Amino acid sequence: MLNNKLTKNRNNKKGIKKTIKRSKVNSNLKGGGSDTYIFPSHHISTQPNEDINYKEVGIIHVTDSAAVNALKGFATGVANIFGSKGFDNSVYDKARNSALNKIMKQINKDTQKICNLRMDIDNGSQTALFFVHLYGTLLEKKK
Repeated sequence: MLNNKLTKNRNNKKGIKKTIKRSKVNSNLKGGGSDTYIFPSHHISTQPNEDINYKEVGIIHVTDSAAVNALKGFATGVANIFGSKGFDNSVYDKARNSALNKIMKQINKDTQKICNLRMDIDNGSQTALFFVHLYGTLLEKKK
C-alpha cells in the first residue's frame, strides 16, 4: 500500500486543509483484492498517443456484462441507507478486468496498442445486469 498523503482542498469553516493517508483510503476499499485495482499493460493507455512511431488505424471497442446477485444488491441498499459502503464492488471490479482482458485479446501485441481508452458502466435501474463498455483509439506501428 502507498503511504502518500492526499490533501483535500475543502474549505471548511476554519479554512484548514484536511490531510489523509492513502493507506487509510485504500484500506477502506472493498473489492477483489489489490490485484483487481491495477491492470498492468504497456499496450493500453488512457493518455493520447505521443509516440511518433504509431499511426491511428481505427476505434476499438468491446462490451462485457455481469450481474449483481439480488442478495448482494439488497444488502448494498441496506448498507447505503446507513452510510456504509456496499458489497457489490468486487463484481464491478471483476467485470471491468474481464472487459480489459477481452480488449487485450483483440490486438496484436507486437504491432498495436490502444490510447485514449474510455470506460463506461451502464447499469439498468430495473435489472441486476450491468454492462462495461470500453472504447479507444487503435494504433499500429508505422512501417
